[in-house]
Amino acid sequence: WRMASLPWASRVVLLGALLVVPTSAEVKRFEWRVEDWVVDFLRPTVALKRNSAKRETPYKIPDENRKAAILVNGAYPGPTIEVYENDTVEINVLNLMITEGVSLHWHGIHPVDQPWADGAVGVTQAPIMPGHNYTYRFRAWPAGTHYWHSHMDGMQSAKGLRGPFIVKRRGEEHVSRSGVRYDEEKLMVLADEWRDPSVCLKLEGAMAGNDVCSDIDYASLNGQVAWGDLQKFNSRKYPYPLVDVEQGKCYRLRMMMMASNAENYIVTFSGHNATLLALDGVDVEPIPITRINMHIGERADIVLCADQKPGYYPIEMMYDYACTLTPGHFIPPGFHPVSSCKFYAFLHYANQTEILYGPPKTPKGTGGGAHPLATTGVDFDLTNAWNWNKTKPLDVQPEPEEPDVRYVVTLGLEGPLYKDPADRPLTRGRWYMDIDGRRWTWTKPATPLLHTKSGATCPELAEEQVPVLNIPEDAETVEIVLNNLSPTAHNIHMHGMLFQVINVADFQWCNVNKTACFVMPEFLNPCPAEDRAYADTNHTGGLEALYWGCTYNEKKDKRTQNLQTPLRKDSFQVWQRSWAVIRFKADAPGVWQFHCHMEQHIPLGMIMALNIKPSQQPKIPDDVRTETHTNKKQGQQETKTKKPKNQNPKSKPKKRKHN
Repeated sequence: WRMASLPWASRVVLLGALLVVPTSAEVKRFEWRVEDWVVDFLRPTVALKRNSAKRETPYKIPDENRKAAILVNGAYPGPTIEVYENDTVEINVLNLMITEGVSLHWHGIHPVDQPWADGAVGVTQAPIMPGHNYTYRFRAWPAGTHYWHSHMDGMQSAKGLRGPFIVKRRGEEHVSRSGVRYDEEKLMVLADEWRDPSVCLKLEGAMAGNDVCSDIDYASLNGQVAWGDLQKFNSRKYPYPLVDVEQGKCYRLRMMMMASNAENYIVTFSGHNATLLALDGVDVEPIPITRINMHIGERADIVLCADQKPGYYPIEMMYDYACTLTPGHFIPPGFHPVSSCKFYAFLHYANQTEILYGPPKTPKGTGGGAHPLATTGVDFDLTNAWNWNKTKPLDVQPEPEEPDVRYVVTLGLEGPLYKDPADRPLTRGRWYMDIDGRRWTWTKPATPLLHTKSGATCPELAEEQVPVLNIPEDAETVEIVLNNLSPTAHNIHMHGMLFQVINVADFQWCNVNKTACFVMPEFLNPCPAEDRAYADTNHTGGLEALYWGCTYNEKKDKRTQNLQTPLRKDSFQVWQRSWAVIRFKADAPGVWQFHCHMEQHIPLGMIMALNIKPSQQPKIPDDVRTETHTNKKQGQQETKTKKPKNQNPKSKPKKRKHN
């Protein structure tokens, strides 16, 4: 973004917006209790309106259905935060769990004036230990559909520690910034369900690279299990999730992909088109769609109109990667393939009982609201080159021809790999994110990086044995080339800011329609020899050689970049064996995490941090958690803080531009 590129009058208006926080902004306070629970994993929600069923007490839950859960105020998923842009949010979190610490991240929120509130353990804070509380305080910015979740290792999000975070703009009720009108809003929390999510983490640690974490039990919508068999609609003990609508009304559906392990769901509303309004909180020029591929960490706002014959219409959530899994293909002994790779909820017209069975149907009406092109739609999937290149932000921010600095980050796996279902013992590999060829292993610092290095010079921070990208103080535009050297797609998320996607590989021989390239080594042949790279450079030609990628070649691939209307995101899937090129403005002082959002990959090393403008990083309040240590006599963990001088710091957040 360049101020000089705007007309003089526009600059005056924008400068005023940058410096003045609207007087209508309010302080929103929340009290949260984080507790251990046992729930029926087939029905973990508090209540189901259809049959007024309440959550069972633990002793009434069948043994085979018991799931150890972590809930906030007894809700699964957790409470919804709904505020207006620039409101100050205060959330007092009391940890009542028995043994686990907790830290919460506000996914999509940019606490640029309060970077210590980001919730990233080891980077911005130490965990809130059992019996302790901590108050997060930050400005709700930018507007959009976001969510919150645990940022601790150990699959806490998969156990229920997650929920929606909606930031609205004042004066934009019932109409989008692009002019699409709607009558009501509804939330759609997409997630995956495991009876025991820790199994995934244990096996990923023992057999890094296996696909057992793709072997979810079910998908879920708003905390209810989405079943895989449409023909049993009336015979199930637990009902299908419903999205209730009234004929003639249009709905803004705020979709949040909160899965922990399932890479993506392709969502189709049978018989209905929709209009895409926003991605990751960034408004885009309206796009008519027939279905949308949602990846971990992504959010999408769509408008859907209930303009069809009243009845029940299937909402299909297809986990396409799971469709390729078989017992002989990376499924360890004792584990079964996903019972179904298609899971269903229903779009339910009020007062109608007719069930419209069968696969999702081709739309016959608009289904997309006021947009004139809504009668036709595209199969929207950002892993397809056409989609990312044609999706234009409503507020375009062109990129310069060249960045100030450029880095190459490699996503890969090294070490002995899981080879055959009969092999024993299990061996350990490790995911990594290396920087310009330097391979580091992320080890969670005892004291968060922001606390030890705020105001530090870049050379000092480079000495840490954790992967930290030290951005030069004078750099404005930063480019990162992401090369994925594995048959697993990685959903990359950036804290604290948005990035712009300027280029994505368009491999015809290895793409979303040709999933065999996950494992077949012969697919290496179409990749030019000079572009091939192996994840483990010490491979011996065995299965380790399967972990390879076709890397970005600047001379050949630069011609396909989009600098004029690049898509802005904070979460993006880098396709398997593939690459993507992103850029961002280094204008948010702080230390921000940058990592794969698949929960099992984080503790095994697919994580790094960005150190931006250390000399401008704001002073950290005295009450922020700084370090965790073990009391050797008692064996109990404690969390140290600086001596509190002000429990609720009154630092006024600065106004920043809209995204």
